[in-house]
Amino acid sequence: MRLSPVVLAVLSACAVSANAAVYQVQELPEITTVRSQFGNALNDNGDIVGSANYVYNQPFDLDALDLESTVVTAAFTTEEIENIKIGNINAALNSKLLSFFMNPTSYEVQRVGDVQAFDFDTGEQVKIRDQGEVPTSREYLYDINNLGNAIGMATPVYQKQDFTPAATDDDPSPETVTLWVPQNPYQQAYLLNGGSRQALPIPYAENGGGFSVAQKISGNNYIAGSGSVGMSDTVVEQIETNCTGDSAPIAICQANYAGSYTERALVWQLNSSGQIGAPVEYGFLGPEINEEGISLTYLSRALSVNNNGVAVGYSSYTDKSRDIYNQVHATVFHEGEVSPVVDPLEWISSSAVDINNENIVVGTAYKNINGTTRSKMFVFDYNTNTVKYPTGFFVSSGTMPTAVNDHGMVVGAGEVFLSDSATRRQVAFLYDIAADTFTDLNTLLPCNSTYNVVDARDINENNEIVATVVKSVEGRDSLGEVVRDSAGNPVMESVARTVLLKPVANGTVDDCSSGSDDGETYERKSGSSSWLMVLLVPLAWMRRRYF
Repeated sequence: MRLSPVVLAVLSACAVSANAAVYQVQELPEITTVRSQFGNALNDNGDIVGSANYVYNQPFDLDALDLESTVVTAAFTTEEIENIKIGNINAALNSKLLSFFMNPTSYEVQRVGDVQAFDFDTGEQVKIRDQGEVPTSREYLYDINNLGNAIGMATPVYQKQDFTPAATDDDPSPETVTLWVPQNPYQQAYLLNGGSRQALPIPYAENGGGFSVAQKISGNNYIAGSGSVGMSDTVVEQIETNCTGDSAPIAICQANYAGSYTERALVWQLNSSGQIGAPVEYGFLGPEINEEGISLTYLSRALSVNNNGVAVGYSSYTDKSRDIYNQVHATVFHEGEVSPVVDPLEWISSSAVDINNENIVVGTAYKNINGTTRSKMFVFDYNTNTVKYPTGFFVSSGTMPTAVNDHGMVVGAGEVFLSDSATRRQVAFLYDIAADTFTDLNTLLPCNSTYNVVDARDINENNEIVATVVKSVEGRDSLGEVVRDSAGNPVMESVARTVLLKPVANGTVDDCSSGSDDGETYERKSGSSSWLMVLLVPLAWMRRRYF
């Protein structure tokens, strides 16, 4: 394998290791309270932030649960309800309660905050919005810069509230009910540093509080994201008509319209006094078409921003003359203007996911290859307005980059084939723009590595990489207790774990071909796509909202 001069220089500057290989896996502090963990970003100081899901022994407020309500009696048996009353809750019943609270059928049921934010460098949970002992908000950390400023997002905190509907002719004496009421807004982005936190200003916060999402923070504190900038007159009229507070709390009624806000790419900036001002709002690529019989929703989202204030992401594109209606395509947001990256006639859709301080943009574009829609990485030079599409592991290999550093090193996930098999597997990759080399990160680890690195989430200027591995561990039930088979042996399960890949001084690629007779040349260095999809489902839509 050929390494670029940049990589060789970085490796030579690192501390000497007694082992070979180009990267060593450094395990992070163990987090025993959650099952699956996903690091999203790291800075040059080695601080790693991210989120985790499936909380063991998830806390519930069972005192607030009306065990005689039809919602409960329909979900649990008489025996289970009796056990809940006396607090006799085993793992099976706890798991059923968790499912019940995670899929509520009414606002009489508590919401569950089953995703938590973490500082993976210390293993400590970071509480963003919900400070309660029984969390009801899902919370995520997405990025952190060298100043220690981190950005995250949280869904609503739900609070218990007694509510008495207005009397009607049919029900002149309505009963008071206890409801879990969302606190506006329904999504809120925050800037955090140590014990301090600031909510990012939302341009339009009426009729339910609006929303904001922050995705990336630059070294000089530009923040890329999106949020609500308005709402159509029709929806406002519906809210004013329906959300009177007579039949339900106004906040619950407004929550039904949370998806009706106009969303636009936003770029905030933390000023020298430590305050965040109103964001710069950006539009979208294609012209808006307002014709009878055509109902389209236009949006834009910024996913990353660099020190030059150049943001990238995606936005709606429409061209009636070419029968292209409301696709989303990779977009550059800069100085109040939006500009495209890829040709919308060639690609079905696209998204720019990161930009470095040299104005090099990476992202994913989708097209039909051999009858199947595949994702292909692009590298766009904003300085010269040129774009290229690296092949990846092979022509039809799906490739999804996640980050690029100032050395032109790109990380992400791509598809490979197992030898003598038509089965595709997802592995983490490292792409060197200058050398045009595309490498499975697993091949840069020692031959005796027990890890399957399936996704690389970020790379800093030291070429350290935060990655997701699939690891076999002792299985635990919903209470966090080890699951054993009939013989008393622990039942093993595959879980997602976050690791730090550290460059090795003067590292060379290990030759792992000797001593192997199983013919599975990718056995050591691949992780199953199906396993990864199962593990990522709870976090997929919020980790980096590509589409």
